[in-house]
Amino acid sequence: MPNPSFNSRKPISVHALSIFVSLFFSAIPHSALKIPPPLPILPLPSASQLQWQLSSMALFLHFGPNTFTDSEWGTGHASPSVFNPTLLNASQWVHVTKEAGFSRVILTAKHHDGFCLWPSEYTNYSVKASPWRNGKGDVVAELAAGAKEAGIVLGLYLSPWDRHESCYGKTLEYNEFYIGQMTELLTRYGDIKEVWLDGAKGEGEKDMEYYFDAWFSLIHQLQPDAVIFSDAGPDTRWIGDEAGVAGSTCWSLFNRSNAVIGGTNPQYSQGGDPHGHDWVPAECDVSIRPGWFWHASQVPKSALELLDIYYKSAGRNCLLLLNVPPNSSGLISDEDIQALQEFKELRRSIFSNNLAEKGLLTASSIRGGNDNYQFSPHNVFEESIYTYWAPEEDQRDWVLYLDLQESVSFNVLQVQEPIHMGQRIIKFHLEILSGGRWKNVISGTTVGYKRLLRFPTVQSQYLKLVIDMSRADPLISYMGLHMDRFSILSHASNTTSQIYVNGSQVLRQVPNKHSQTATV
Repeated sequence: MPNPSFNSRKPISVHALSIFVSLFFSAIPHSALKIPPPLPILPLPSASQLQWQLSSMALFLHFGPNTFTDSEWGTGHASPSVFNPTLLNASQWVHVTKEAGFSRVILTAKHHDGFCLWPSEYTNYSVKASPWRNGKGDVVAELAAGAKEAGIVLGLYLSPWDRHESCYGKTLEYNEFYIGQMTELLTRYGDIKEVWLDGAKGEGEKDMEYYFDAWFSLIHQLQPDAVIFSDAGPDTRWIGDEAGVAGSTCWSLFNRSNAVIGGTNPQYSQGGDPHGHDWVPAECDVSIRPGWFWHASQVPKSALELLDIYYKSAGRNCLLLLNVPPNSSGLISDEDIQALQEFKELRRSIFSNNLAEKGLLTASSIRGGNDNYQFSPHNVFEESIYTYWAPEEDQRDWVLYLDLQESVSFNVLQVQEPIHMGQRIIKFHLEILSGGRWKNVISGTTVGYKRLLRFPTVQSQYLKLVIDMSRADPLISYMGLHMDRFSILSHASNTTSQIYVNGSQVLRQVPNKHSQTATV
């Protein structure tokens, strides 16, 4: 039987229903409806590249027979018996890494001498032929276990150049040998997040071809979350020097077709390419000591030297890969640990306090209107790339205005972009209100994941960050003002800032110390 109460109701007309729906939605304020985010601008980082960039710093561990023979490039003929680190403790390496504020560690599983720190089944030139652990040891396994327990990401370096194996120089045979060893490393030790290789080869060495494309395909197949480092990517690139210094302009954009492993123009590597079709961010490798392997006669860089390198690497949209070599006992030396701890304390002292975050922030425009908190300028005080300030579309002025509510002294500017939306900013500058007029404090070019600019100390209550040029509407995920009481800046009148675009070098004159503007 039909429900009588239902049948007794008059049906609502289509016209009346449409009026009701219209009135309902018109009552919802415009600001309550989410505004879609701006379109990302290509190229974009992959998920693994993004996680790599967010880690900001990694520790490199050069370790092997060279540690015991006082060498840098081993001949491949040193007896395996020299390798006997009686106090080796990979957990100590991991602990030092974590305590120093690093989240990644990369081990030289095999350097150019061909000696393997794991018991490879493809050669007898490995730890199994050494007296260490009575030939039963596995450095890679011990480090992998320690890293996993501590939550530290693990990467491995397998040198393509092998000065020991007799098949080196026979292209097909050696490529098969190399792939066999790579397969061992990527299937025995759990998650490997970075595979590091280069094109190093001494003069007069046997000429042969490395099948890089086949290697890369295998690596991505066996460890899909790993990034691959080389001179030319495919996932991260060498910065072009071993001083840990990036170009003052540094794009994550790159054209891999313009790069050759072992033969890439260092200037192109340093600056990247604003017109690049590939996302290949840069990694800055440098050693805490003069050499890459431990030598008793050498001492580590000071914390202030490491801080300067940090500004010029992680502070220029790169990852800092700092080599800290274990000593012949198998431990990281006390003097290196002390330098790392002091380096950490310097960073904490400078960057733990954002002098801007209690200020009043406004913008020249906000995507979706001034009442739209989704893209509000206040997002730039949150330490996340997934919240950001976005200006209204089709604007000519891109400015963030900051009232610090009192006069504040500072000498470091930090700016970050939400790089998952693409790298956008080409040029920007910071101004302060002084003596009733706006004065330019510092100018910069690229931002990327993180840009740190140092300048002589200024004091002001009012300032503005101006984006001068951008590949698309600029987006800013973080802005910080900091006080660095440790760095000493020199401002010689004849210094220049080098900018690299498409492999060509442009020199910009830096104003002398009496100028109100510095260029970095």
